[in-house]
Amino acid sequence: MAHDVLVRPRLDSAASLIATVGGVGLLPIAPGTWCSFVVAAPVVVFPWLGVHIDPDVVRTVYMLLTVVFTTLGFWAVPRIQGEWGSDPKCVVIDEAAGMSMILVLPFAYHTAWWWLASVLLFRVFDVQKPWPLSSINRRTEAWAVMLDDVLAAGFTIVALYLMLLAVQVLVVGSAGL
Repeated sequence: MAHDVLVRPRLDSAASLIATVGGVGLLPIAPGTWCSFVVAAPVVVFPWLGVHIDPDVVRTVYMLLTVVFTTLGFWAVPRIQGEWGSDPKCVVIDEAAGMSMILVLPFAYHTAWWWLASVLLFRVFDVQKPWPLSSINRRTEAWAVMLDDVLAAGFTIVALYLMLLAVQVLVVGSAGL
């Protein structure tokens, strides 16, 4: 199973541009993390710039991005695997799909702390690959490249909900109710 790039990737096709999310995947250090930050950045940058974003609009945009990134990933990944290997680090469309899926949750970016927890938990699950992600990651098919990140996003969503529940219990408990 080859997870490394067989040749130096070139952005010379629609599939290569999509798989690398416009070249973000070609960054030399932690391209998956950079892609996650790029996808997640608008929900913190726009408010920082004073631009109000309606949470319903954000949720809708990230739902659409999840579908678009996932669909494009399923199209692009098999087209680059023959030249680049089965799961090269420069392919980050899977991270874009997973991060978008997480940001459908409005509390995932309600504060900078929730936003940071969302990104960091996703990266931890994606890098550490707990079971069943590890089993899927050992496969070389294009669907497996996409699915392990979608499942990492699912793990992140569960973890975020558990954190939210813990915060609510702590707040209610500290209020003496």
